[in-house]
Amino acid sequence: MEYRKLVWVFVVAFLFGGYQSEGCWEIEKAALFQLKPFFPLVNGEGISWGKGNCCRWNRVECSTSTGRATQLFLEDSYDKDNKDIYQGWYLNISLFLPFEELKSLNLGGNYIAGFIDNQVSNPTNDKVNIMLYMKEVERLSKLNKLEILDLSDNILLRNNILSHIVEFISLKSLFLKNCGLQGSIDILKLDNLKNLEELHLNNNKIESLQSKRQSRLTKLEVLDLSCNYFNSSKFLSLAVLPHLKSLNIENLNVLSHLKILNISYDGMNDSVPSQDNKRELKLMSLEELNLWGNVFNSYMLSSLGSLLNLKSLSLTHIFDVDAMEGSIGLPALKNLEKLHLEYGNENESFSLKGTIIQRWQNLTNLKELTLTDLSSTTNIIRDIGTLTSLEDLVIDGCDVGANLNLYGFCELRKQQTLAIINSDWNVSLPECFSELTSLKYLDISKNHFSGNISVFKNLTLFEYLDISFNNFFGDISMLKNLTLLEYLDLSSNKFSGYISFFMSLTSLRELRLSKNKIEIPNNNMIYNAETEMHSLDTPTFQLRSITLSCCGDGGSFPQSLNHQHDLEHVDLSNINFKGYQFPNCSLSGHFQLPPTSHRGLLYLDVSNNSLDGNIPNEIGAKLPSLKLLNMSNNFFGGGIAISIGGMIFLQLLDLSNNKSSSGIPRHLPMGLVLFDVSNNQLFGDIPSSMENLTLMLTLDLSNNTLFGGTPRWMGKMSNLEELVMGNNHFEGPIPVEFCKLKYFLKILDLSANNISGSLPSCFSSLSLTHVYLSRNKLKGPITSFFNSSALVTLDLSNNHLIGNIPNWIGSLSMLSYLLLNNNYFEGGISVQLCELHWLRLIDVSSNNLSGTIPPCLMITISNDSSRAKYNNSEYLDFIGYTSVDVPVKFTMKSISYFYKATVLTYLSGIDLSCNKLTGEIPHLFQHFQDIIVLNFSHNNLIGPIPPALADLSQIESLDLSHNHLSGNIPSQLLGTGQFVTFEESSYVGNPFLCGEPVPKNCSTNGSSSSVPKNATDEGFIDMKVFYASFVGSYIVMPLCISIVLYINPYWRQAWFYHVEAATMSCYYFVLDNVLPKRFR
Repeated sequence: MEYRKLVWVFVVAFLFGGYQSEGCWEIEKAALFQLKPFFPLVNGEGISWGKGNCCRWNRVECSTSTGRATQLFLEDSYDKDNKDIYQGWYLNISLFLPFEELKSLNLGGNYIAGFIDNQVSNPTNDKVNIMLYMKEVERLSKLNKLEILDLSDNILLRNNILSHIVEFISLKSLFLKNCGLQGSIDILKLDNLKNLEELHLNNNKIESLQSKRQSRLTKLEVLDLSCNYFNSSKFLSLAVLPHLKSLNIENLNVLSHLKILNISYDGMNDSVPSQDNKRELKLMSLEELNLWGNVFNSYMLSSLGSLLNLKSLSLTHIFDVDAMEGSIGLPALKNLEKLHLEYGNENESFSLKGTIIQRWQNLTNLKELTLTDLSSTTNIIRDIGTLTSLEDLVIDGCDVGANLNLYGFCELRKQQTLAIINSDWNVSLPECFSELTSLKYLDISKNHFSGNISVFKNLTLFEYLDISFNNFFGDISMLKNLTLLEYLDLSSNKFSGYISFFMSLTSLRELRLSKNKIEIPNNNMIYNAETEMHSLDTPTFQLRSITLSCCGDGGSFPQSLNHQHDLEHVDLSNINFKGYQFPNCSLSGHFQLPPTSHRGLLYLDVSNNSLDGNIPNEIGAKLPSLKLLNMSNNFFGGGIAISIGGMIFLQLLDLSNNKSSSGIPRHLPMGLVLFDVSNNQLFGDIPSSMENLTLMLTLDLSNNTLFGGTPRWMGKMSNLEELVMGNNHFEGPIPVEFCKLKYFLKILDLSANNISGSLPSCFSSLSLTHVYLSRNKLKGPITSFFNSSALVTLDLSNNHLIGNIPNWIGSLSMLSYLLLNNNYFEGGISVQLCELHWLRLIDVSSNNLSGTIPPCLMITISNDSSRAKYNNSEYLDFIGYTSVDVPVKFTMKSISYFYKATVLTYLSGIDLSCNKLTGEIPHLFQHFQDIIVLNFSHNNLIGPIPPALADLSQIESLDLSHNHLSGNIPSQLLGTGQFVTFEESSYVGNPFLCGEPVPKNCSTNGSSSSVPKNATDEGFIDMKVFYASFVGSYIVMPLCISIVLYINPYWRQAWFYHVEAATMSCYYFVLDNVLPKRFR
């Protein structure tokens, strides 16, 4: 009998367990095939929807016992190429009915606008849509085992979804994030969901929650109402949650089992509740409360003390400063384990100077504390030692006073995680820090901490140690006992010692030692060091990452690193190692690749060394997985290795500042986002195959000998942000196709080429920040850039441009550097330039400008450093970044220099020289004190030199020469700052100017003492000579006229005719208008 029972057990197990689990049910497989056209992106990684067992298909999970589908993950699987999809589409809901054991259904992010059945395929009006939607959602209620339903991120029909989801009585989790809910929501519509534990209504436009009686959602534990339009103006009963507009606090309090309440908001609410509002929240089971981004009064904050079971409280981005300075009622929260305090203003920090956390000692169970962007935290940091249960402490961007001490930290003996970052604390770590023996994670980077590294030597449980960007010192060998360390960053300190110390760190995975005084020992020293460490030939660890940039100069790298096979990130830049080195290559000499392929290596930076020879042709085969390759600033010659084109994962390729002499390869990796080969000796044209590099963000071909026309197909590189092709031999016009780059292009450099033609009028990118088109052959007026409001630099100098300087330049509100010199502009200097409040440098010299200097221009040049930034954070991924630094030519002290952005930032000046300007020099300089260069030479300026020039305390170059200035050179300029160094050349060519340093001396009445002794009081003019020349002129002129009339009878006849006509006209005019009638 027992045997027969066992046989039946195996038979039943086979039938219902083994047989059914071998494949999915055919009815469900057919239903999946019918769903596939509506969700085409389900065929991602893994097994596509096709033949075979559908339980193994992507996004499908089945029961191992019955073989029926239990979970469908159809989120974000719509056809992205179908533009009509974004208007919403209708799903046939009956297709889901075969899945009778379905427990989880995710339809999120598919732009579903409603549901239809098999009979109606194209609803045409809203009423039909709503009726069908109601009907079909009710049909889904047959899925009576459904526990999780996610309809987030769909364009649903407003609030109708709530009335019909109630049929899913088995639901435990309901996600309605960003699905069109708006206005007032009746929470009672969900009362049938008695098993509901999680409700997510976040990211909608809900203004209020209405309820006429108590809700029956007694099992609800998680409620997320974040990112809605709640406000406090309608329900005075909700002082504890004043951003809610119509939520009845009494009805919310009946959710007695609620454990998590999230009503955060991602923007500031302007409505501040009344201080008379004194209702309390009585959710006595509440364990987690997130109040991110709201406006509260002080009574609400103090009432939080009634939530005695609260374990997690987040008060981040609280915008009512007065409330934050009051008591939050934290001392009563004795069960609190996690606390996050953060101020919400990005531009300032909040001062903890009230009673917000008067009594740390009552928070005896607090394990996690996060303080972000707070100021005046000196007192609470001093008393931090009373939180004896604290295990994790994060302090980010918090200011402290000058008398801070950290002895309180030494009492936190249970602490495992400590992060003090971005806070600029200037303090020494106390010796008692060595007693925090439970610490596993320490990050105190980007501060001004100081002290000896020996304070960490006994903290042997360290797994993560980041003390970068501080002022620590000592021998790094002090850390040799930290054998559990996996991550070590000692960058940018003052450490010393031999790099071989890390051989003892047997768990190390990431090592960063850049910018210290680490010594690289020679081979003998390495051998001795390794002998001392039990003669280990190979390390017992495998690094994932190593950074030694600026680590040392000379010496040989430890041979043990040849055995690192798991490396993903390698930064050996700016080292100048010598000898045979990792990865089997010398950083001073030829670059040699390892004998075997390193497929795990993703980032390699060997820039700023002394490598020479050719880039090995097999680099693509040996390092096929590289995403970043930086070999810039070396001495590589020859051509660019063709095998680089086969590195399909490569995104950033920087070969700039070498000696490569070849053409640009015809085949480059399709995924390149940065290609920099500037400052080489490349020649030839730009290969047309590059038009396929549609992901390119930065293309830098500058400072080579490339030639040909500017390719029109570059207009197809729609993602391009930086196009730098200056100092080559390109010719022809700027293609009109460049106008297609107007959405993302930030930097355009075609300077120092042979570009001709006019500027395309359609080229006016909103994102442009820097334009360099100088030293070309452009002609015509300026018709581009009129909408480029973000423009910082506009350099059109040394071209053949004509017309007036356009008035719309004054609307380029961010413009800092304007260079239009050496063109053929005419007209006056536009007063609109006075609207450029960030202007630091203007050069319109060597044009045909006329008129006066606008006085407002003198007080517009900004004194602030409007720095032109070029770094792009998108490229910064562990090592390496791009920096497009285009030089600008500007004349200073009669010599033209090229200034790059780092220097140009500190240069300010005006150059109006070599024009036809008239009038006097404006006298307003009070807001112009930081100017460095002022050049008004070679114009027709008159009048005296303003004494106010002496206020220009930072000036280094002044040129007022070759004008018609007069009077004394102000004495204030002779003994003030840099003016003492200005020689005669600054004033020469003004004949009526006197006083030092010009040779003409001035007498007390202002006349020159160099006048001859026989000069009269009539001034510098010799009156006898004046009278003689006057008489002579009147004798010569009539004589010449008589001779001409005698020789030419036609002119003589015409002359007498006009004389007679003029005489008769005068006669009749006098007769009619002057003489009285009695004389006529």
